[in-house]
Amino acid sequence: MASNPTISAASTERPLPSNGVETNVRDLWENELELSVDEALRRIEEPGAVKAWIAKLTGRQLEVLCRALHFTSATRIKDKRESLARCNGQLIPFYLTDQFSRRKGSFAITDLAATVLPEDMIDLCRSKDDETFDTKALLYAMQHADPENLKRLFHLDKIHKSGFARMALKQKLRQPDTSFEHFLQRKKVQQVLEAFDRQKRDQRQSQLKNVIQHHHHHLVFIRRPERNQYILRDGRIQHGHRVEWIILDFADNAKRVNISSDSNEVPLQIANAIASAYFGKEVEYDNECQITYEKQIHNLLDALKAGTCEGLKLLNIEVSSSPLHGVDLRLCHDDPDIVQRALASLERDNGSITTHISRIVKIKVGYRGKRVDVKFEQIDGGDEEYIVRYMDHQIKNATLRKQFEDFMRDTHGIPILSTEKRFAHQA
Repeated sequence: MASNPTISAASTERPLPSNGVETNVRDLWENELELSVDEALRRIEEPGAVKAWIAKLTGRQLEVLCRALHFTSATRIKDKRESLARCNGQLIPFYLTDQFSRRKGSFAITDLAATVLPEDMIDLCRSKDDETFDTKALLYAMQHADPENLKRLFHLDKIHKSGFARMALKQKLRQPDTSFEHFLQRKKVQQVLEAFDRQKRDQRQSQLKNVIQHHHHHLVFIRRPERNQYILRDGRIQHGHRVEWIILDFADNAKRVNISSDSNEVPLQIANAIASAYFGKEVEYDNECQITYEKQIHNLLDALKAGTCEGLKLLNIEVSSSPLHGVDLRLCHDDPDIVQRALASLERDNGSITTHISRIVKIKVGYRGKRVDVKFEQIDGGDEEYIVRYMDHQIKNATLRKQFEDFMRDTHGIPILSTEKRFAHQA
């Protein structure tokens, strides 16, 4: 188990050494976790700031910190707060963890905690109803066990907040003798990225930040400069590049990959380069295509309009050139019963507004408390063939996304893909 490094607040008043623990710790927080250490330390150095922060800690958070700092004799909440208030610099890593916790998803935290923390610590952070957790207490415990846990969480949190383009190999290939898991080592991936950057010749470096096996998927996290950008510092403009995070989610021994990125072309090129290195020949991924027929979509829409669609509620429908005098129509409400009654009333007077699926801009459905946009993309040359897509980033839980896709396929016979796509060349 790794030792728990500390940063003293006084260390920011002098230049940090070029090597040693302080430099390593600062690199973890600032470069890997993208947290401004100096800004956080300035806040905690303000008079009364430490005491005010400790006063806001929950009982579970106090207990985790006291255990970490070996204050086992303190049993009352008041005593725990007083003991921690005397720690000063020892609390800095936990205060930085507090700042790091902002906008981190609870599912990502609990999912990782279950794999890196002992059961008794997880139980300590569990709420009285046994269904939720004090996620900040879990973060304190993970940081104390090994600060590298926070780096892993920083990366895994991104998969729950990003949309992924679903890609599949264009070519049908035999599986190499070496498994993709064995191939996908950091050293090998780094070599592929370096070769890609040399060939790209755009003076931008692809940084391999992590390779993680997660729930039978192999995730590659790459940080790369994207478009030109500048920041204002001390009254002067500093030029540079906007940071892009590229996530490659390989599955089925690299025959499939899901891509999350801001840019279009480079992430797909990198995925192609990694797959080509693995298969030993030039290969390419293409956007996945799964056909749904018009009749299947009509069945889904009819059930949604009737309020009898298993597991789904209709919250919104947008139609262009509707039967209502040919105007574009949008009908939405938080209450699906109101949408159902309003739609029934419109269709009694004007006929079905879903007869022409190609005119449906989108619908929004409710699924297990999530509001999800669904679109019907007509295939060129296929009058009755569509690809059904959904905005997967609206479900900020990668596991729940998978469950939604399985549900749509298994319950309603509709294979559903993300609206995200990637192309080798910009259109």
